[in-house]
Amino acid sequence: MPQSSVSALLEECRDQSQNCLYTSASLFIWQKHARGWRQFFVVAPIIIGAMASVFLVFQENSIALKSIASTLTVLASVFPAMFVALNLDMHVAAIARSATEFTNLRDRFNQAAKFNEDAEFDEFREVFEVLMDRMDSARENAPAVPEWCFKKAQEKINSGDYSHST
Repeated sequence: MPQSSVSALLEECRDQSQNCLYTSASLFIWQKHARGWRQFFVVAPIIIGAMASVFLVFQENSIALKSIASTLTVLASVFPAMFVALNLDMHVAAIARSATEFTNLRDRFNQAAKFNEDAEFDEFREVFEVLMDRMDSARENAPAVPEWCFKKAQEKINSGDYSHST
């Protein structure tokens, strides 16, 4: 095979590495926010329940305080249901798995480009196809990244946050 075919595979590996960089950065940003929401849904009912208890203890037969305590109790009881309905625990774990897989793929595509410059086309193509099979699997299993996460990742990457140069 002509060297241009190897060059094309090298360029495609670099492109795929860059794609994985953007995807993994987006996923890590999303994971950070999803983890924060999970913490909120776990801690908020505890705090709201404590506030309801305080209103009950110091109510002194006040209808207003009883109403506030009742409202807070109902609100605290809704949070666990919302947490389960939004499937937040699953999202955090799935996002983390996908982010890690795309980070690993980014590194593998980068290595394939660096270490196969002098390889024969057929040998290099086999390496590339194995990586693309992993990429296809990662894409199938990855949750769809919200647009705002991708835009934030673009900003971070363009500002040099993910650059290896000094």
